[in-house]
Amino acid sequence: MAGYLRIHPERRDATGRFEELPETDRLRARNYTRFAFLAGVSNWANIVPISPPRGLPDDASETVRRTFAKGQRHATSWLTLDELLHFDYDQPLRFREDLRPEQCTAGTYRELLDDDFLQELRDLQAQGATRLVFWFDY
Repeated sequence: MAGYLRIHPERRDATGRFEELPETDRLRARNYTRFAFLAGVSNWANIVPISPPRGLPDDASETVRRTFAKGQRHATSWLTLDELLHFDYDQPLRFREDLRPEQCTAGTYRELLDDDFLQELRDLQAQGATRLVFWFDY
């Protein structure tokens, strides 16, 4: 069960270490389709996510580590902006165990996700973000 998606955009500072950018409200909204796409969480559409959860990156920013240490969370992961922006959203949806639920009428990942998702990713990239670290609160 998913609660809220916590997304922490990060970029490298002048020394090469990751630093957190301001957290975005738009990407962390309770949107189960995004949860399913990002990490297979609350996967009502039974789709194959972009990646299984990868855990907290070893080089996460200090701010992200402190925030992570608080509260209860699951499906911790990270994805680079390049991975997200270069994903082929026009490819046909892939389903776990080839089982498409009746309520899933979308044919591609682009049809499944909302337009705001891709625009927010482009906005984050324009702000210098290079990856997103995220998890789901219970």
